[in-house]
Amino acid sequence: MILHRNTDRPTIRCDQCPGRPILATHREDTDTRRCVRCQGEHRWLSQPHPEDHLCAVCRRECPECQAATDQEGRLCRGCRDRCRTCSAPLPARPASAETTTRVEAEQRKDKHDRWARTYYPRAWDQCAACQRTASTADPVRAVLAALPDKLLRACGGGVPPAVLQTIRDELLRQPAARLTARIERRWWTTWASRPLERKTDEDDGYRPDDVAVWLLAPTPCAGRCEDGWLPAPPDRPADDDLPCSVCRGGWLLPGRGPDPHNKDDDRPGDDQAQTASTAANRTPAQAVAYRPPHSECEGRGGTCGLPVADPYKQCPTCLGWPRCTCGHRYDPTIGDACATCR
Repeated sequence: MILHRNTDRPTIRCDQCPGRPILATHREDTDTRRCVRCQGEHRWLSQPHPEDHLCAVCRRECPECQAATDQEGRLCRGCRDRCRTCSAPLPARPASAETTTRVEAEQRKDKHDRWARTYYPRAWDQCAACQRTASTADPVRAVLAALPDKLLRACGGGVPPAVLQTIRDELLRQPAARLTARIERRWWTTWASRPLERKTDEDDGYRPDDVAVWLLAPTPCAGRCEDGWLPAPPDRPADDDLPCSVCRGGWLLPGRGPDPHNKDDDRPGDDQAQTASTAANRTPAQAVAYRPPHSECEGRGGTCGLPVADPYKQCPTCLGWPRCTCGHRYDPTIGDACATCR
């Protein structure tokens, strides 16, 4: 490290490369064995060092704005004047969108003429079709516009092919509005505060492409619910969503319910063991969706699925029990009437 007398910014050189080239940084604590830009914990440079002293991830960034790109050394969509959603060419930015416009109160023509209004330059990163996603006739475009910008940047600035295929498959079964709500719900309740990538040397490693597919994947429930809830019918949007009776409001879904061995939880084991749901610590949503443990009817080739109590394996209808005079079915091996009428 060489300090010049006329400046406080140090000049960093790499002592491991021939000629000791100057690196593109002024940080005094720079480790020349790692990437000169990110200094990642596991971003060790190969020997001999590359000329730019960058790791593979930083080398894929846009040379102009350092945004993530899908190809090495290529400009991002914003610098190439391309739509960030569909990659279509962007129209010419009007001069009115470059400056801040202030409309005085006496010049306003609406009912709020008592206050002045200021218009700031907006981001010019979407084409006109993608800006009208609320009224667009293309469902694929509407779902793509709902993907978070942070996730798209982590995917390299583009939409992975697996995500497009998942969107097309789900649109055959679900409307675009439900897919958009699914993305928003799963993003803000789970992935907005979690890392979008985990090292692949672990058993459950994943990449941002996998997260994008998980935001769109259907819920693994035979009741075709949305993460444990059945949405209101389209003709009655004011009705409340109902908990799914198959997965008990999502309690039986993979990764849900009490899990004292959650890898993402950094609390001690004793504290994690206390997270098991009881009648005292259930949330209102869990209390509404809670159902006591039960077995499902195995009748009709396993398609009945009605809850049955031990020691029975099938429901009264599949067992062919006769009806009592009050209309309820009863077990003929116990009596000639139901428990209420006996």
